[in-house]
Amino acid sequence: MKRITPFFLFLFLTSCTSVRYIDIEYYDYSPKQHRMQGDILVLMNLHKRDTGNPVGLLDWSMDSLASEEACNALVNMLNQSPWYENSTILKQTIIRSDTLKVILPLSWDTIEQLSVSNSNQWVVSLEYLKIRPRYDTYARWRGDFKEFYGYIDVSIYAYWRVYDLLNRKITLGHLHTDTLSWEHTDWIEVVPGNQLPGVFETAAYAGADAGERFAQLLAPQWQKDSRVLFAQSTDSEMMRAYELAKMGNWSDAASIWQKNFKFAKESKAAQAAFNLALANEINGNFEVALEWLGLAREKLPTLKHLDEYKSVIAKRLENNNLK
Repeated sequence: MKRITPFFLFLFLTSCTSVRYIDIEYYDYSPKQHRMQGDILVLMNLHKRDTGNPVGLLDWSMDSLASEEACNALVNMLNQSPWYENSTILKQTIIRSDTLKVILPLSWDTIEQLSVSNSNQWVVSLEYLKIRPRYDTYARWRGDFKEFYGYIDVSIYAYWRVYDLLNRKITLGHLHTDTLSWEHTDWIEVVPGNQLPGVFETAAYAGADAGERFAQLLAPQWQKDSRVLFAQSTDSEMMRAYELAKMGNWSDAASIWQKNFKFAKESKAAQAAFNLALANEINGNFEVALEWLGLAREKLPTLKHLDEYKSVIAKRLENNNLK
């Protein structure tokens, strides 16, 4: 898998202020996430049902579509995660004939047969997924004229398991429930497939949402955010450091900021310390970044953005402090 450069920097120009904004893209390891090492099989379980009547066939079709989209979304997000860039991630479908209301685990014989054919070490299984769309529309008066209101809700019930083939353990069981809603008003009757998305479109969206939310438990994803950087347009030194940072040359930029921290007056020194905190965040040195923010506060307690940025760094430190 192609390696993604950890940080991408983009600039929003501000001409008359010392505050600049830089967009960054990053990922964090979180202790709440369930990490797997090795190749992975994403398994879609479809349960046999009575499709001999139109209602049963529609029910089966919507749930199957939602399950397909859920597994596709999961595979896509695992492939995009830095954790799994060296893993092979495959997808497979099986048909189950369970008749009990309890969602039973797959037998280890079944899991091992799948692993032999795919050479995977982990099976992430969508054991069961059920969606229920509900639609309604009605007219309501707005003064002396009438308008129509309509909505469609889709409830989601999805259950996932993670099977560890090496240790023959189920390492995670996760139930996801939610309701997605769409609504619209118009001068004519509001119906699915016109002003509202159609039922199959909502089924696909609901499934993809279920897959993406579960993926957040399994893998860190790239996140986009913006950061403050101080650089007064009339200060040639700080602007030089700023230009270097724009080009990704944080080492040379940091040298300029360190010089300003040592020899400049309090306000400029505080800004330089703040920028040095950003440089250390970019390099993953979160504890050092907090130290620089503390020095910035000593120089100028009223410096803007100190508290907000300290909270951001503290959260990133917590997320990356895996034991």
